[in-house]
Amino acid sequence: MRDNQTSKSPCRKLTPLTVGILTTVLAACGGSNGNMYTMTGGGNTMTGGGMTGGMTTPPSVTLTSPGATVNRTVSLMAAPVAGTGATITRVDFLVDGTVVGTANMSPYSIKWDTSTSPDGTHSLTAKVTDSAGTMATSAAVSVAILNKPSFTVSLSAAQIYPVVTSNATAAATVTVNLVTGATSGKVVLTGLTATGVTVAEGFAGATGAPVLTLAQNTTTMGEWDFAPTAMLTADQITALLEGGLYLSAASAAHPAGEIRGQIVPSNISVAWTTLSGAQETPPVTTTATGIAATTVDMVANTVSVFVNTTGATDATAVELDTQLQGATPTKLVALTKNAVNMGNWSVMLSPITATDVSNFSKGLWYINVLTPADPKGAIRGQVMPPMMTTTPVTLTQLQTDIFTPKCSGCHNGVGTVPPGALNLTAGGSYKALVNIATGEQPNLKYVVPGDPANSYLLQKLLGTAGISGARMPLNGPYLDAATTAQVAAWISAGAPNN
Repeated sequence: MRDNQTSKSPCRKLTPLTVGILTTVLAACGGSNGNMYTMTGGGNTMTGGGMTGGMTTPPSVTLTSPGATVNRTVSLMAAPVAGTGATITRVDFLVDGTVVGTANMSPYSIKWDTSTSPDGTHSLTAKVTDSAGTMATSAAVSVAILNKPSFTVSLSAAQIYPVVTSNATAAATVTVNLVTGATSGKVVLTGLTATGVTVAEGFAGATGAPVLTLAQNTTTMGEWDFAPTAMLTADQITALLEGGLYLSAASAAHPAGEIRGQIVPSNISVAWTTLSGAQETPPVTTTATGIAATTVDMVANTVSVFVNTTGATDATAVELDTQLQGATPTKLVALTKNAVNMGNWSVMLSPITATDVSNFSKGLWYINVLTPADPKGAIRGQVMPPMMTTTPVTLTQLQTDIFTPKCSGCHNGVGTVPPGALNLTAGGSYKALVNIATGEQPNLKYVVPGDPANSYLLQKLLGTAGISGARMPLNGPYLDAATTAQVAAWISAGAPNN
């Protein structure tokens, strides 16, 4: 109904609506199109544009995290949404409340030079502004800048191939400015008169060319230092962050290197594996052996593997496989044969999934070398992550935490057949396990001191392929990764009776 409306007063009065005690009056007023509204009720008034009686929504923005730890230059990305009837005009990116860049169009992203902020924890936010002049700020994202990481490196003969006999060791500290490439630090040798100490490029298990040469300290015996001008190139820094640089000390007896240590960033895990026919299912009688080095980027989800074999130059394939208890083995990565060294196989930076990385952490990967005589596998080795081999514990701890509460109820030393024949009660575990052939597979031992991968006890706890019977503890719950790591660490330390 039109009520006294003239060209000078383009307003329409609407009949009041009463709902309970709240009376709302809508008055549509504005230009010739009547495109403004005022809503009054409950003591509040809201004015806006658009269709008569419409409601508005404010803008919003979400910031995508560039990662928990960042360095050099990274991308910051935001997903803005404009308010009702508006468009996005800009997105500002802020570090600790200070704008470090602005994007005015999709995709809303900038390149952030992290070196403009000091190393440490910082708060990132994004602020959106729309065409109505309305602004909104995202939830904060916390990141750690690490542009000057320091690494502690242990050198030994264990990482040298072909294998050398040496009791020499070294401890090193290395600091790298990831922005400029400036490198500093020192290597302190024990039991070795070195002819040279270098940083070389190569993944664990591979030999590469030197990229930096250290100088012998003139006042401190056994110390070698980085030159004040030591610099890594951008490509070498990338290799470092992928786990592809190592320290090597050479001697007159071993000019190619007597001891070595991989420089391992926090995102990298390196595992060393011995390969033998005894680890195949069923076991294979062979003189062939092998050593595998597996480098896993736990953040980028990539894997690099170098396998060196002896007596298996006729191998037709080498695989990195995984197997869950009771499941069919899955081939993760196929390695490529070296055209010159027929016993060497490798793969670099092969993509894997986050689930694959999780399985690695649980000790469920293995290396398998296939030959014409043994097409299902001639030599094999379980890939044990470092966490399962580096934290020493005592047998007393294992007895208290694992064997007594979880195992001794069945493995009580009573009788001559399993499970009672295996005595895992207090005072009996050491004699029952260490260097003792298993009842299920007599060619294997429950515990091989210093060799977790070939210890049947650990294989039963992990449920690895090739075990007889069920995974232990029977019917679960199974040991978590941290608890299993305690067993592996004790074995790796030599399985002492402590």
